[in-house]
Amino acid sequence: MRHWMITTFALTLAAVPAMALSQDVSASGAGAMQAGAGGSPMLGTAPQTYAAMAADSDMYEIQSSRLALSKSRNAGVKTLAREMIADHMTTTKTLMAALPRTKPRIPMPPKTLSADNAAMIAQLRQASASDFDALYLQQQLQAHRKAWSLHQGFATDGADPALRSVAASAVPIIERHLQHLQSMPAGGMSRM
Repeated sequence: MRHWMITTFALTLAAVPAMALSQDVSASGAGAMQAGAGGSPMLGTAPQTYAAMAADSDMYEIQSSRLALSKSRNAGVKTLAREMIADHMTTTKTLMAALPRTKPRIPMPPKTLSADNAAMIAQLRQASASDFDALYLQQQLQAHRKAWSLHQGFATDGADPALRSVAASAVPIIERHLQHLQSMPAGGMSRM
């Protein structure tokens, strides 16, 4: 009897975090991921600003993840980097396909990184092999929280329907990336 009670208590304690996580993942809308994303949706973004920021975010993700493929020695980090590259190339294609449908038409965003993202890439390039994975994962978490805020905000109140659709399609991809990032150890260290 005592063994049964201890087992039941242990299973109940183990289930509480899993139930909370499943509620976060299964719920929809801004509130579902807000706590995990680490911020609030960025509301009131102009369509041209949204397009430029979304393109910059994707460029950073692709470039930083290509660096991870060449610099990381961790198989898990490399798997994550491949996922980032594939998914962010897809979100870039979706964004570029929507631009001709915007009204008024929004021009193609710059093909160069913003100063902030260029600085993060420079940090990754300069990182030692022993520091690279932790820095890459920390930057990815920061960048994905910012991307979630941008896309969730525009999906909520964006002025252009074509770009609002792009933002809405990006949100679940970013949420999946955030879940992966939050569950990954940084080079064998504790969770970030």
